[in-house]
Amino acid sequence: MKKRAAALGRLMRTLHTYSAMWVLLLLLFFSVTGITLNHPDWQSKWGAQQQLQQLPLPEPLQHWPLATQQQEYATTLVDWLKSTQGVAGISWQARFDSDEQTLELSFKRPAGFAVALVDFAAAEIELEQQFNGYLALANDLHKGRDSGALWQALIDITAIACLLFALTGFYLLLKMPSKKQLGNALAVLGGVMAVLAYLLAFH
Repeated sequence: MKKRAAALGRLMRTLHTYSAMWVLLLLLFFSVTGITLNHPDWQSKWGAQQQLQQLPLPEPLQHWPLATQQQEYATTLVDWLKSTQGVAGISWQARFDSDEQTLELSFKRPAGFAVALVDFAAAEIELEQQFNGYLALANDLHKGRDSGALWQALIDITAIACLLFALTGFYLLLKMPSKKQLGNALAVLGGVMAVLAYLLAFH
């Protein structure tokens, strides 16, 4: 019995130590951006930029695509915009207007967007790109906004590491009689603070 308890204690200490170290930089990132998100009045336009361009439509793409070809056409034009104009976006949407003979491509990305309006009659592309700055980028990454499946999976991994860190820390504290009383008091105090903050703020 004692051997099992000792083995469990070693396992908990290992998990407690390395769950935090595993995602240390991400924990710091989400802690800092949690503060900046809580203070939306803190504004910074560092790195922000906006660009409006008039581009000629590449000659091979100057034809109006048939309905069955529109998805393939849009994908080809998106690839061209990304490779030649540096358009960034995790996802994009295409909207063909057969009456106006136009195509609108909308790109989503953290802290910004891009819109390409294709005028087939004039064989031109009006391209608008906007980036709202690095603070907005950090805040959007914290929320996982328009950040893609890989980054969202990273958020989940960080959350799991936080759960491991918290639960193993609680277990280890329970096994330390000299510090258990203070630790339990702090846990209760934290819970009471959260409930009081909610009641005072919303009731």
